Amino acid sequence: MIANADLPQVLVIDDEMGPRESLRMLLKPSYQVHTADSVEIGLQLLNEKKPDAIVLDIRMPGVTGIEGLRRIRQIDPHLSVIMLTGFGALETAKEAVRLGANDYISKPFDAREMREVISRNVARTRAHRTSETAASEIKELNNRLLQELAQKEKMASLGQASAEFVHDIGNPLTIVWGYVQLLAKKLEDSEKTNSPGTGGGSNKELEIIEQNVRLCRDLLGMWQNYGSVEAAPHKNISVSEIVREVVNSVGAMAKENGVELKCEASDDSCSVMGDTVQITRAIQNVVINAVQATTDTKGSVEVSCILKEFYVDVRIADTGPGISPEQITKIFDPYFTTKQGKSGTGLGLFITKKVVEDHHGSIKVDSTPEVGTTITIRFPLVND
Repeated sequence: MIANADLPQVLVIDDEMGPRESLRMLLKPSYQVHTADSVEIGLQLLNEKKPDAIVLDIRMPGVTGIEGLRRIRQIDPHLSVIMLTGFGALETAKEAVRLGANDYISKPFDAREMREVISRNVARTRAHRTSETAASEIKELNNRLLQELAQKEKMASLGQASAEFVHDIGNPLTIVWGYVQLLAKKLEDSEKTNSPGTGGGSNKELEIIEQNVRLCRDLLGMWQNYGSVEAAPHKNISVSEIVREVVNSVGAMAKENGVELKCEASDDSCSVMGDTVQITRAIQNVVINAVQATTDTKGSVEVSCILKEFYVDVRIADTGPGISPEQITKIFDPYFTTKQGKSGTGLGLFITKKVVEDHHGSIKVDSTPEVGTTITIRFPLVND
């Protein structure tokens, strides 16, 4: 059972007691409902309660619903506002939508329709707020990173580490940005179609955004402690689970770039002794490289996690342009990149090779120009 404090909040502003109380009783089982009989009181409750949606009557004495809508938009431009209109005020309701309302419902309202509209708009508000929170946390992480680098820039031994961290933080932030864009499109489509339940489909995107913000935090913590403490002890982790999470995270980026991303991971956990953050960054580097390599050709990337008798292979195969024999001998060198004129730093495969070797594994590259590239990462399984 959900605690009352955890329920979404809805604010109803209507000068008539009948509709106000009807909405309160209708929504009470699933929402915290606050009511106000005027725009002035409603704005006070808006500032105090931070509701997830507002139901606002258009025709009220004193400050009208249209004026109330303008004031609400000044306070919170992304808060969902549903206009409630009586018979004969349809044109006014349409005008309210043009001024920034997200929806309108006529009196007397249908209970089922009202619940659907409230659910859709509450989900919309919460999705916007989650995106804003993620953006704020990314900004805070960036500020902390700048502070850390400023404190340690005199230490020559951290020159390479600083460059590696800038590269590492870029991958999860690329994923976050991809899902923020995908989420924004979904919200825009939802507002255009007003289709019931569309907002609820954003939960997966929000989870991936939050997962990658957490990865940024973990990476930041790892690099803050660089050189000051002993490395974290390895523990039993699941490579197949990491592979599925990485592919799931990179999905939006692949889709936005027209790349087909496929995954075949063993049902076995494929347990190895290692560090989750390190192995995640290693596999993520290769998968993102593969997606970027196939973007121009709109090709495909297939990621496999294959269980062997004494080891597990993570294989990333793409149908990109391939790597020439001259380049393939240099791809693990720091600062060498095939992404000329693009955003490559030349550190991704260098970092991956170092992580793999730190876990007593190996990495192999097979590539044919104009056909594609396959990279195989091998880790020794836990010895039972």
